[in-house]
Amino acid sequence: MKKIILIPGILLLSFTFCLSQTNIQEDGFTILKVGISASMTGKGEAVSASQGDATILWYNPSASLNCQSSNFCFSHNSYIFKNNIENASLIIKKGNHSYGLGVIFLNYGREDKRDTSAELIGEWHAIDLVVAGNYAKRISPYLSFGTNLKMVYEKIDTESSYGFATDFGILYDSFIKGLNLAFVTQNIGFSTKMKKERIKFPLTYKVGFNYDISLTNQSKLSFSTDFIKYIDDDTKINMGMEYAYSEVIYTRSGYKLNYDEQDFSAGLGLKINNYRFDYSFTPYKNDVGNAHRFSISYDF
Repeated sequence: MKKIILIPGILLLSFTFCLSQTNIQEDGFTILKVGISASMTGKGEAVSASQGDATILWYNPSASLNCQSSNFCFSHNSYIFKNNIENASLIIKKGNHSYGLGVIFLNYGREDKRDTSAELIGEWHAIDLVVAGNYAKRISPYLSFGTNLKMVYEKIDTESSYGFATDFGILYDSFIKGLNLAFVTQNIGFSTKMKKERIKFPLTYKVGFNYDISLTNQSKLSFSTDFIKYIDDDTKINMGMEYAYSEVIYTRSGYKLNYDEQDFSAGLGLKINNYRFDYSFTPYKNDVGNAHRFSISYDF
């Protein structure tokens, strides 16, 4: 009984604390804020307490134990401004433990480099690379803990910076049937200097819940919400919904509050034997463009 009261209490107190913090200077390594998974972004990235494919480790390191089996997922993100983001994620479950590995690569392409008189003097190139190792453990039948260790590298023209960061996550399977709660802290770390200044990681706090409702023997409806606080930004709210029929066909929708360029998203999923194919669409406002994400995953 004490655990039932203690865990939600910790989540609430932790989130209240992070909301009380004043904003500091804007952070860098924005790749760590970009949604990479088709299945996750289709639900508005309200997924910290949800089931998912191997990409769930990027949203809540403890939720890797919430996967139905070991899983490998590859995702392609046709992102705004004609940028492409590639991701490969792997989760291997071993009883009450799980181990994971993930890679994110963003290639900005090559752009013209010009001097102060607009004379062409060459090209410049920028890339972002993130590598993460994941570990999660089920502490009790109702409580899981997980962590990520991440290496981040960013290069802009001839300047570069790298750093190391950690994530921590808790997943609590409440005594209310179908209700999961989550608390996540992400991007605690340090980096080297780019030119004369260090790039700050986007320290992030999340509190989320997911509620599953069985409509029939073959269909299920899930509702989820994440409250997200970036230390350099205002509080965000992600809301998502997923309808699953016979664990074969999935339809998803999401809505984000307090974002400058995003609000609505939608997605579809199809599972054939051990393979799942997912797609999501995210329109951006103010003529920024649209993002199309494709994922293929395999359960084993």
